[in-house]
Amino acid sequence: MAFLREMIERPFAKNDQFDAHYFKIHQTNLMSYLDSISDNKEFYSTLQLQKLYYANDLNQGTYLLGNIDSIRELNTSDLYNFYRAFIQQATVTVIVAGQIDQAQVVSRLKSFSTLSDRNDLGLKLFIEPELPKVPREKTTVFPGSQSLLNIGYRLPIYFGDDSYFAANVFNQIFGASTRSLLFTNVREKASLAYDIHSSYNSFSGMLSVQAGIEFKNLSQVIQTTDDQLTATADMAYPESLLAGVKKSMINQHRSQSDYLSTLAERQYVRQISGVAFGDSQWEQLVNDVTKKDVAEVAKRVQYQARYILQSQGDNDENN
Repeated sequence: MAFLREMIERPFAKNDQFDAHYFKIHQTNLMSYLDSISDNKEFYSTLQLQKLYYANDLNQGTYLLGNIDSIRELNTSDLYNFYRAFIQQATVTVIVAGQIDQAQVVSRLKSFSTLSDRNDLGLKLFIEPELPKVPREKTTVFPGSQSLLNIGYRLPIYFGDDSYFAANVFNQIFGASTRSLLFTNVREKASLAYDIHSSYNSFSGMLSVQAGIEFKNLSQVIQTTDDQLTATADMAYPESLLAGVKKSMINQHRSQSDYLSTLAERQYVRQISGVAFGDSQWEQLVNDVTKKDVAEVAKRVQYQARYILQSQGDNDENN
């Protein structure tokens, strides 16, 4: 706790500014990292999809760590002034986990001169964006051997909603697991993708699909992906898939419970959301999900954005 207090309340600063050499090191490192993102094609294309999806919401459409130009413009005194304002106004959460004395932890935290009870800033836990009325699409050509297709959908079901567990089961059936419809029918049977999977964020109400493909198969991949969504809505898949997905989800939930970091994260989510599920209740709610429940979730999926990272190799071959 003494170390934590020193890091928060006694930063490497003098005369109301951070140490210039130390600041420059971190500024340069962060700029280098931001510059390297384009080398990670999967992550880069995910960020580009995010920009398209949240075209009307700059806070959500911009990468959390900013961009090179904004980092370059920072200086030691401005950053220090921001730090001072932040530490006095922001809602700060300290998470402590392990074999601890709760009263002692609280007592020591109260000794921090900068941390005190303060009013909530009124920030929303869930993201409810004003989405473009017309889906946005963009294609970028890059040097490489594999194209990437990224599709963003609106799925307005949030953590704790009545359909929350059905949405998670739907995601597993649709594309999040290796037994999913996308993986089985698009990758394995049709051989249209090197890899394909879906992701569901219950705090933003967003569903996304990412696939590594040959550009010449783009139209087929898009159509086959739509077909799997339709199949999920029409309950056109075996009962064994639903049962297998549920079992896998429960086994994974149990195995994650062995990690202290997972338990701490779950407790934190309970506190900030006001929604709590015990382990047995969580498993029961997963098991209670029916094919019809999954179908109702699939029918709420709305196409919003598509980003294609087209490899130069594919482009040359097509020309």
